[in-house]
Amino acid sequence: MPKKLRGRATALAATAAALILVLTACGGEEPAETGVGFEDCLTEPTTCNSGPRAEGGDLVWAVGGKWEAWGQADIYGSSLSTSIINQPLRPTVFTYDQNGEIHYNDGIYSEGPELLSEAPLTVAYHLKPEATWGEGTPIGLDDFLWHWKATSTDDAQCAGCTPATEYGSHIASIEQGEGDTIVVTYQDGYLDAEWYAAQVITHPAHIAEARGHADWRTDPEVMAASVADFSENPPLDYSAGPFKMVEGALGDYAKYVPNPEWTGSQQSTLDSLTLKYIEGADAMATELRQGTVDGAAPASFDPEILDQLAADPELKYSVAPQSGWSHIDANFDNPFLAEEPLRRAVFTAINADEINARAYGTAFEDTETMTNVLFRPGSEYHTDQIGDSGLGSGDQEAARAILTEAGYTWDGDALLTPEGEPVSLRFRTGIEGEAFTPIIQDLVITYLGDLGIDVKTDPIPGGELNTVLEARDWDLILFSWIETPLFASSAADYWGEGNHTGFQDDEVDAIVAELATTLDRDKAAELNNRAAQISLDHAVQLPLAWTPQLVMVNRDVVNVRDNWATTMRVFYNVGEWGYLDENAEG
Repeated sequence: MPKKLRGRATALAATAAALILVLTACGGEEPAETGVGFEDCLTEPTTCNSGPRAEGGDLVWAVGGKWEAWGQADIYGSSLSTSIINQPLRPTVFTYDQNGEIHYNDGIYSEGPELLSEAPLTVAYHLKPEATWGEGTPIGLDDFLWHWKATSTDDAQCAGCTPATEYGSHIASIEQGEGDTIVVTYQDGYLDAEWYAAQVITHPAHIAEARGHADWRTDPEVMAASVADFSENPPLDYSAGPFKMVEGALGDYAKYVPNPEWTGSQQSTLDSLTLKYIEGADAMATELRQGTVDGAAPASFDPEILDQLAADPELKYSVAPQSGWSHIDANFDNPFLAEEPLRRAVFTAINADEINARAYGTAFEDTETMTNVLFRPGSEYHTDQIGDSGLGSGDQEAARAILTEAGYTWDGDALLTPEGEPVSLRFRTGIEGEAFTPIIQDLVITYLGDLGIDVKTDPIPGGELNTVLEARDWDLILFSWIETPLFASSAADYWGEGNHTGFQDDEVDAIVAELATTLDRDKAAELNNRAAQISLDHAVQLPLAWTPQLVMVNRDVVNVRDNWATTMRVFYNVGEWGYLDENAEG
């Protein structure tokens, strides 16, 4: 997924070798105006909006996505919203900055992961001896073992679990190495070109025991219960990050204070940090102007808000494309869309250029229509996967010709299947708090209406996208994957077994299997491109654009800046946020 919102998500960071996705707003070809107060992001993307921090302060940040779970190990906790709400305390392995440079988590690891062997793939993780779970207990072997079981996809390890990733299904053993080193050995024949990016721990095993799940090692039902426990209950009793959570209500807010046991380089100067759910960029901006919140980075916004922000001298803001890419997908479980000619006609009738210009282009005029779902133009891996296929062209005549050739007819304006059944589709979008989505929704209804398809809309309630995707409770759906330059697992996540659309293709399955047998990143890119091309050839989805996103903060908030190279965006360096010390020298 999770891209994700990320479904069955890919890894959460980016690789230094993959500057392929760097965006025009921070270091690309023709930088666009980013707003007010963030102008230095054009030339200094990793340090813009920096400054000396004052000691203390209670910073309140608005988040725009409701989280359905607290845990990070199962599919319900794999959403971007859950990842963000946990970012101040979760045990990440690394992140990447806006220049594509890797930064390993120096609060947990003494150095980056080490490749010990390719056959079998064996990786060493060097823990800092002083790395703890925030209450005195060191991070160690049991935490790696717990995560292995939680993501094993094996009922004999975790009964009935639905893991966020399949990491554990490839593990052969995890053992204590010399000193504070943990050695992870993968199954014979399994390789991963992005082996250094695996998320290897999520939750503390000893807290699972303290919460009543002492037999997690030997009883798969108890193991499953511990996963559910972490998902259902806030992490008030542990932290592996610069903050500790002290209060929290699911889908509402989470309050943090600095973690006194944290030894990483990101050291907070704040007294507290509160992440508060606020629906919609307009409401966020209102509370920002009123001083009840200090900043926000909504996923969508009405461009009219920019004039309001620019007129307020107490605020700073930035607009630029980031890591989310929007797309419209077809559900293969739907009897109409199970037929490729209809899918192809639908995606031919939709005009992607017009959608991008009338929706995203109002906020960032240089928004580009995607021609490759994995790599941007200018990347060494980019190929034009749309070409002359007609997908996204808005060519109604071509769309009708596809249908006519396949035996479809029209009764007046209504499209009929070859069997004479009127075609109707349910189009679902997450419209709450979204500004671009209603524009896109109306355009799609018009395009498909002109084709003779009756389109019914069914908004996705806030915070329920993952649930809707998992249940395939939609015919057509619009949402964004939150992507990073990590791509080795994309074919498996997007189009492999159990993907959210129901698409299945033997060649794609073979590609997924082959990807698990190579450490060659160039080969992985080629294979993923091939899988993406197959999906487009079968009209599985229609890519739209890398979407512009907004950051807005009070003028005295420093060290907050957007980051295209991670799903966490501004939260990649949350431990460094603070208030400007106006009395500091220099």
